[in-house]
Amino acid sequence: MDRYLFKGGFVIPVDGRRHIIRDGSVLVDGDKIEMVGSWEQVSPHSAGAEVVDAQNCVIIPGLVDTHVHLAQALLRGLVPDNVTLIPWLKNWVWRFLGVYDYEDAKASAALCMLEMLKTGTTSFIEIHLHTRYGFNGIAELVEKSGIRGVLSKTIMDMKGYSTEEDIFPPGIIEDGEACVREFKEMHKRWAGKADGRIDVWLGMRSAGAVSDDLFHEAAALAKEYDTGITNHVAEVREDLEYYRKAYGTGVSGFLEKFNMLGERHVYAHCVWLNEEDMRKFAATGTTVSHCPSSNMKLGSGIAPVSDMLRLGVNVSLGCDGGPSNDAYDMIREMKTAALLQKARTLDPRAISAWDVLEMATRNGARAMGRLNQLGSLEPGKKADIVVVSLRRPSVTPVSNPLSLLVYSASGEDVRDVMVNGKFVVRNKQALTLNEEEVVRNANKHLERIVEKAGFGEDILKII
Repeated sequence: MDRYLFKGGFVIPVDGRRHIIRDGSVLVDGDKIEMVGSWEQVSPHSAGAEVVDAQNCVIIPGLVDTHVHLAQALLRGLVPDNVTLIPWLKNWVWRFLGVYDYEDAKASAALCMLEMLKTGTTSFIEIHLHTRYGFNGIAELVEKSGIRGVLSKTIMDMKGYSTEEDIFPPGIIEDGEACVREFKEMHKRWAGKADGRIDVWLGMRSAGAVSDDLFHEAAALAKEYDTGITNHVAEVREDLEYYRKAYGTGVSGFLEKFNMLGERHVYAHCVWLNEEDMRKFAATGTTVSHCPSSNMKLGSGIAPVSDMLRLGVNVSLGCDGGPSNDAYDMIREMKTAALLQKARTLDPRAISAWDVLEMATRNGARAMGRLNQLGSLEPGKKADIVVVSLRRPSVTPVSNPLSLLVYSASGEDVRDVMVNGKFVVRNKQALTLNEEEVVRNANKHLERIVEKAGFGEDILKII
């Protein structure tokens, strides 16, 4: 089995003790971490290990992105940045996604996975895989790339979104029975595959696109298949209006009605939670996937994350999609999350660098139901490790490595990435995906979807 010794950097284990090991080392044996500590502690046990020099680097656990749209990477820069969420979806995003075929979606997923790996994301939760995207092809990409991914099959049987009825274009609509059937097939085929790196969840469409019967059925399926559920919840004020009108309740009451609070229930955005909602999320182990860049760009509001953390809610981080964030870079997202809460509360103490690093690692692992395996650098856990270089002018001089990581660095500073004990990026070079080919293919498929969606070449000339 392969053995590696990461030597000489600042090790931030994120093991709950909030400490930094200077001149630290991480010893990897096979797909697991064997030891973490100072060079003096670890080196006597490292016989036969290949040394990875991490001087002037920060060594952290792999980052976990808990809200990803793989198919939307192709749409980066293509959708206007001055449109609110519902018309943004109706007139732009869904219009493009509704003409995808398997190859378009696979090209987008490859681009997204490449970017995630090169910027330090080792695990992700994909929220919606439409039948037209080709679940098998995307799962094969996860297997090939070496990344760790939750793939959620879209579940829907209605045509509305929040307060808007019959809003979905034909290319986005799916049949409820077919959705459930495909989930069962894909779960049987892919859950636990690729050395345990793939899981299959239920990706619920937002309220208005799912009937009460299908919500109940999905909750039962999650229990039967011992799997997770993810959804967009309380992203915009219109969602609250829908919950009140349709169910006479708020956010947590809506989720309780369908038995959809609990561990491995991951809800993106949650901008409009009140204190009662937060307390119920905390009591049940329900996760909020905070997506600050997306919420800011679309003017959806600012999620009260510092309040959620204070009340014990498990809050993780998500980059969302290409057109709403424009990057799948979790290091950049950490800084945005930290600054936004300080501005919201007018209090620089509202959230710390430790808080957001834990959101991006431990809390993400907890969201996936895998904190016993992922999210920190500890003996016995999976060897998902990221080395961030502190050599560029923007992360120099080397002082407080945690502060530099959260406030100064970006994904561009990631040097090495290991998943399951195997390097997928080394010395900034992707090892499992052909970067030149992925980028070339993405540009080709952008032109295809623009033409198929009926926008014509003019839109590409504008951008």
